[in-house]
Amino acid sequence: MRVLRVGVQPGRRRKSEVLMIASRARRVVIVIALVSALAIPVRATRCEEAVYQHGAVAADHALASEVGVEILKQDGNVVDAAAAVGFALSVLRPASSGIGGGGFMLIWDAKEQRCIVLDYRERAPLRATAEMFVEDAQNSENGEQALPKQSVRGPLAAAVPGHVAGLCHAVEKYGRLPIAKVVAPAIRLARDGVPADAHFVKTRKSAMTTWSKWPKDFRDRFRAFHNSYLLTGKSIKEGDMVTSPQLPALEQIAAHGAAGFYAGPVAESLLKLSQKNGGLFTAEDFRDVQPVRREPLKLSYQGFDILTMPPPSSGGIAMLTTLQILEELDAKSPSSSEAESAHRLTEAFKHAFADRAEFLGDADFADVPVARLISREHARELASRIDHKHTQPTKNYGRFAPVNDAGTTHFSVIDAEGNAVACTETVNTEYGSWIVEPKFGILLNNEMDDFAAIPGQPNAFGLIQSSANAIAPRKKPLSSMTPTIIVKDGKAVFALGAAGGPRIITATTQVLLNLIDRKQSPAAAVQAPRLHHQWLPDVLDLEPRLHRDLRDPLMAFGHKAQERNSNAVTQAVSRSTDGLRAASDVRKGGRPAGW
Repeated sequence: MRVLRVGVQPGRRRKSEVLMIASRARRVVIVIALVSALAIPVRATRCEEAVYQHGAVAADHALASEVGVEILKQDGNVVDAAAAVGFALSVLRPASSGIGGGGFMLIWDAKEQRCIVLDYRERAPLRATAEMFVEDAQNSENGEQALPKQSVRGPLAAAVPGHVAGLCHAVEKYGRLPIAKVVAPAIRLARDGVPADAHFVKTRKSAMTTWSKWPKDFRDRFRAFHNSYLLTGKSIKEGDMVTSPQLPALEQIAAHGAAGFYAGPVAESLLKLSQKNGGLFTAEDFRDVQPVRREPLKLSYQGFDILTMPPPSSGGIAMLTTLQILEELDAKSPSSSEAESAHRLTEAFKHAFADRAEFLGDADFADVPVARLISREHARELASRIDHKHTQPTKNYGRFAPVNDAGTTHFSVIDAEGNAVACTETVNTEYGSWIVEPKFGILLNNEMDDFAAIPGQPNAFGLIQSSANAIAPRKKPLSSMTPTIIVKDGKAVFALGAAGGPRIITATTQVLLNLIDRKQSPAAAVQAPRLHHQWLPDVLDLEPRLHRDLRDPLMAFGHKAQERNSNAVTQAVSRSTDGLRAASDVRKGGRPAGW
């Protein structure tokens, strides 16, 4: 088994560690039952899963889930465990999230009966302007740009990271363990190496393919990324041991907390990197970086209290709007078939996404009518516009252009006392900006691409980009991340969320419907096939089972249906009278853990 390191010859991992990993793999058996992801009658399906009595963790990498359980066993609480998972995923899933990115965290404190919402999404640098990507975006729409947009790859793409500030704050204020103990598992993984899994091999191969197509002078701008995260182009296969270049940065965080990232040698190196390469970071951007404490969005649904993320996430509003539209439709006329239920769900999503494109952005900068958008009256009005027999032209839903995000990882933690964390983190698209600080191995996000590049002007489709999501200094870009906790009788019963750009919203909604309306277990709810429609592009994506069974009837409703293998990646945990359950999505190769 090869160990691939940056600047170090391949070696071998200790035999005892290899045997331990193999033993863990043999002990885990996942029985997957694909059932309908829609809240409609379907044939009964059995999905077996482990039941735990103390704590359960679902992440999109098996070792990350085990890290969470490791921390719980050391008398850490759900917040300590979640933060440890977040740091570990920076090592395990660097294409999706990491210390150079940001995220959202929901915490349910059963003893205090409160929901704590932490927004540590990245902020635009102080030198950022609303017009900085106008020419870039116009060239891209006109097909005149062979190379990536500056908002996607390169130093201008990076917003100020919030990940470290968010997790350190969460541990300090709501955890029980010192930050050094919480970061220790990530340090161990970064130092000793982890076996490359199928997802790691796939994302690295995709990045290498893209890299090879660029001219040499452009590739040279990303040499540090190639030398570290792409392992200088070395061949790699599943099972090869890979270390992480982030080890020095993680050690600084363990020793000094958030100050180990935003001050001292790490911050100095990040500033020098940005200034040398034409980025926008200044020393002021790194002063007093703190997460924002926000109030959760709430909805009483089927006897449960749904708690989810407010702006700058668009996910919470879109999900609550969709759920209420479906309630309004079903109250008047229950659907008579699986195809009709799929049609209704699709139409509800289209209206929710049209609202998202027009109104949503960072509520600290834009006037976002949150109360109206999640009101019963608004849902009733949207439901009244839905044709039960046919879809409608795109103009009937909205006139503002949507902005896509991507990448991302989600993880959920729950304990026997009814405490829970739902956390979604990201560097945006795969491997973020591809800008790496070589001394500390920090891979920076490309969240600046989540802003509207040309607000107020029509794009190539004739749609206007909303000024609510225009770039402004210290503003946070719109996100689809939808971490959600569901509470009953004062205790968390579910914690869930997803990764995958706008598909986060539709996937999280469908898993929620499976858990509550269909009363499915987390494993059945997570693995069930899903659909996705985000209004624009006007295409209905169906996973294989749904495409096989529903394509023709949905096309009769007027939908442009196509097959897609995966609509986002979800993770969910639950608490019931007999114990705790957890499910990680097989779409990304995750595996849950508990005790």
